[in-house]
Amino acid sequence: MFISKKHLSRRALLRGAGVAMSLPLLDAMIPAVTAQSATAAGEKLRFGSVYVPNGIFPGHWHPEQVGKDFEFNRIMKPIEPFRKYVTTISNLKSPEGRQDMGGIHMGASSAFLNGSGPLSENGDFNELRSKKTIDQHIADAIGGDTPLRSLEVGTEDMGTSAGACDNYPCMYFNTLSWYDDQSPLPVAVSPQVTFERMFGDPGTPEQRLRRLATKESMLDSILDESNRLDSMLGAGDRALLDEYMTNIRRIEAQIQRLSSRSSVIANTTGGPVGIPDDFDQHMTLTYDLMRLAYQGDMTRVFSFLTGHEATGRSYAHIGVNEPHHNVTHHKNTEESLDKYAKITTYQMQKFAEFVASLAETPDGDGSLLDSTLLYFGAGMSNGLLHDRHNVPALLVGGANGRIEGNRHIQATKDEPTSNLLLGIADVMGAEVETIGIATNRLTV
Repeated sequence: MFISKKHLSRRALLRGAGVAMSLPLLDAMIPAVTAQSATAAGEKLRFGSVYVPNGIFPGHWHPEQVGKDFEFNRIMKPIEPFRKYVTTISNLKSPEGRQDMGGIHMGASSAFLNGSGPLSENGDFNELRSKKTIDQHIADAIGGDTPLRSLEVGTEDMGTSAGACDNYPCMYFNTLSWYDDQSPLPVAVSPQVTFERMFGDPGTPEQRLRRLATKESMLDSILDESNRLDSMLGAGDRALLDEYMTNIRRIEAQIQRLSSRSSVIANTTGGPVGIPDDFDQHMTLTYDLMRLAYQGDMTRVFSFLTGHEATGRSYAHIGVNEPHHNVTHHKNTEESLDKYAKITTYQMQKFAEFVASLAETPDGDGSLLDSTLLYFGAGMSNGLLHDRHNVPALLVGGANGRIEGNRHIQATKDEPTSNLLLGIADVMGAEVETIGIATNRLTV
């Protein structure tokens, strides 16, 4: 199966009909009298990026104090319990959108991970190219031996890449990640699709529909293997494995419930299974899946587009009924600025919940948060002005001791976000000579 005379392989899988389930890091994967760091089961670096659309108003974000023990501002407040893991950077500037070609919003998100966005030497839309994004450089360095090199997830789909969005092909709105200058990586907006990608072949469209109708679990087919493995493990490993599988089943059941009543249901063509109508649950499920992907070492790299630029989504569940984009054009009124802050504070709350879940999940001698570096931010500051100055940039996680938290770094005024991306690459051990419009490497 997967157990040698000495230990369980870190790449062990529980297999069933259409299912290949990775396992969390167990003590049985670490040979006795062998230092964990020297084994295949040893410390792994992980990276994730989370993008918030339509900007974050700087008056409610950046701390006033530089250095350690800064005071968390309104929007950042939910992440304060993890202060020792938090580094925030101010004075960064993201690339300007091409005014002559449109793309004021699109240029913000498409440049988040490559520092440049779409490029064209002569202004021809047919010659537009992006550049390889930093998450893919990092995946080159740390993701080679995982089942999924990287995961790209989101909550909205602007349509096909052949369509026009903000005068640009929609592919620039629909993803943060590019494998190279001609290969955008599609974002999965359906938690069901992501779940099936993580845990194996979903079967035929008819089988998928049957599972939705009967609440059949993909994990039923691995029960025998799971029980056999359980009998070979120590008490601590059994408890960890049981919790892991319970969480998988809980998430699967929730996905099935939401998919069965969602506006998009699986059909006989095998299309996307279901996008939850409930945005809050959609966010929670997506973050839960990313935690499972980390815990099972299915991937070490993800990007999360929490909403596309210029999104008109409303946030009625937190008391904001107006479309998000409309709220950002606040005209500096107190009421609109408050709603603007509510939306981005909510985004930070969901992110903080994810961070908490990583902190609570054991991984070797520490937690998943100890081995992870997360990059949270936006491509604009003040959405009213489509302002690229002083954009929000937050790093959270221990990265196996490679980064020190509890810091507010004040960069040189209008330092390119590309410089930060190079600094992130250095922390993650990715050899990247330059990216975007970098002028230097920002040490973080």
